Amino acid sequence: MKFFLAKTFQAGEIPFWCSNYFCGSPFMSDIQSGVFYPLSIIFLLVPFPLSLNIYVVFHFFLAFCFFYLFITSLGLSRKAALLTAISYCYGGYLFATINTLNNLSTAIWLPAILWSFNRARSATENKSKYCLTVILVSIAILGGEPQLFIFIGGIFFLYAITCHTEKTAGKSKRLTYGIIVFLIGIWAILITIVQLGPTFLDYQYSARLGGLSYGEASKFSLSWSMLKHLLFPLHFTEGFSAGTETLRDFFPGEGEVPWLLTIYPGFIIFPLAVLGAVFSFSRRNWIWSVIFLTSVLLALGANTPIHTLFYKIMPIFRFPEKFMFAAGFSILVIAAYGFDKLLKILKDKRLNPNLVFCLLALTLTLDLFLNHQNLNPVTDSDFYEYHHPALQPILDDSGIFRVFADTMPTPPGLANTIENHHIKWQMMLLPNLGLVQNLYQAGGVPALELRYQHQITEILSKPWKEKIHFLKLANVKYIISQDRLDRMPTLKDEVERINGLLYRIKNFLPRVWIVGNVKKVEKGTVDELTNGFFNPSESALGQKKIAQQPNLPFFRNVDRIVYKKNGEIHIEVQIEKPGVLVVSESSYPGWAVYVDGEEKDCLWLDLLFQGVEITPGSHDIVFKFRPKHLNLFLFISLLSLVFLFSAWAFLMVKNRFKL
Repeated sequence: MKFFLAKTFQAGEIPFWCSNYFCGSPFMSDIQSGVFYPLSIIFLLVPFPLSLNIYVVFHFFLAFCFFYLFITSLGLSRKAALLTAISYCYGGYLFATINTLNNLSTAIWLPAILWSFNRARSATENKSKYCLTVILVSIAILGGEPQLFIFIGGIFFLYAITCHTEKTAGKSKRLTYGIIVFLIGIWAILITIVQLGPTFLDYQYSARLGGLSYGEASKFSLSWSMLKHLLFPLHFTEGFSAGTETLRDFFPGEGEVPWLLTIYPGFIIFPLAVLGAVFSFSRRNWIWSVIFLTSVLLALGANTPIHTLFYKIMPIFRFPEKFMFAAGFSILVIAAYGFDKLLKILKDKRLNPNLVFCLLALTLTLDLFLNHQNLNPVTDSDFYEYHHPALQPILDDSGIFRVFADTMPTPPGLANTIENHHIKWQMMLLPNLGLVQNLYQAGGVPALELRYQHQITEILSKPWKEKIHFLKLANVKYIISQDRLDRMPTLKDEVERINGLLYRIKNFLPRVWIVGNVKKVEKGTVDELTNGFFNPSESALGQKKIAQQPNLPFFRNVDRIVYKKNGEIHIEVQIEKPGVLVVSESSYPGWAVYVDGEEKDCLWLDLLFQGVEITPGSHDIVFKFRPKHLNLFLFISLLSLVFLFSAWAFLMVKNRFKL
């Protein structure tokens, strides 16, 4: 996703749509893409993949700074802030999120939000500082991990109404701060509505709309045995990703890599947190203990009954291990209190606190380095640019076509390791690696599975006899598979073998074609695409009545098609009789079609694709995708930003005048 984002940014485009997977898929509206995330500007300014490395490293630098500022804003010492900031970056949750960048780009903003809020409420005469908090909350939203942001919002609210700088703060003050947080959240939502609006509309068309099953919601539940690693490290050896014992012994009984690889914050953090919870317990820090315990219980997921109750209330949350973000953050805050308590004890005993701090900081750094240095294996970018020699015919083919990458079991003799799984995926262009080679893929792996994507996935999981009907319809010319497809009776005369990994489909349909008849959709199920119910070379399936119903079945290939801009398909046709133009690009709300500059009805055809009715003659046809109501959302976001900066400037001038 970051590669595609960088490519489109540097082409001077906003990636509204990506045609390279799932026969086309909305991209900008997928909040994980980070199109409007401010730090994504790195991908515009710096060539890829260097920009990716800078993007990752810069987030850790910001995380360290933000956590340091937050701890000092609590009135704790700089030593406590430095020590816990080291652990925040390189231990526990944050360091394990490099392979899920939207989690990293959301998580780092929690300490920044709390620090900014502390500054704002301590400056009783200058309310302009709340405007910075609004900006930081907005950036956290655009970071791209909705569940994590909900955690951040909950922590922010609880912190605001419980952790006061004023010793005499009562119910009225708590209510005031609660209202302020609510208003900050509303304003941040209005600023980011250009992203949240299209994302919400995507959710309305997603397979998750009705909620997740309990099995999906509880997948990747933290095991009770994992909790010991709050104190004891998981040691990731140098050969961690290439070792056969990793999937066999390191994650026993799982058969797959956990979503969260480590929760280890460094061996000195948990004892300091115990010290803080026991000997520095106060009204200002008790909430962190509550957050820690609640988050751990929810992270255990299916291993505790409390998660079943939570699921009944919120059936849209998945991967309970994500709750360890809140637990990991809170334990560090408690540890900061504990470290200051330790420094006070040392001072009372006339021991040198500076020496103890240096020893602990050095020990913590070495501890985390030694135990986490191999947690995120690195590779040269050439690994992803390389392609298997068997795929060369695809890259040499200059036509417009799609590719289907078949799932592939681990070959005999190939060790079952994390590294080999990546090699296998890269060789088969899975899950979306065709993007790097600028190939169009029929399937893929989405962040938020839309209903039509679920239908495609369902079709691609069917037996070959049924699947081949869809592949031909979807403009799939090549199949990448280890199976001997040419020997399957159901595929006789359907495919030809090119080499040991590659097959060519015979008689596949072009990307765009014209038919002379439209049949009415009967059930609207994927079976109508796979059971041979209709011949796509003669007719199309549709629901909407055609104004000038063509009734002479015919087929006309269209080869003048150009993807001129991201989200725009330009087609030139010449036809002697009325017909319906079919484009095997996924149909989705937001597509519009223009024939000779005049907008026409964009037809929903063949259950998954789109098209337009055309009359005899020569025509220039343009299909254009923009998320629904994008202009309205953009207007609201810009207006909200203008109001924010106007209010900020007004309050600053007013405060200066008052002084």
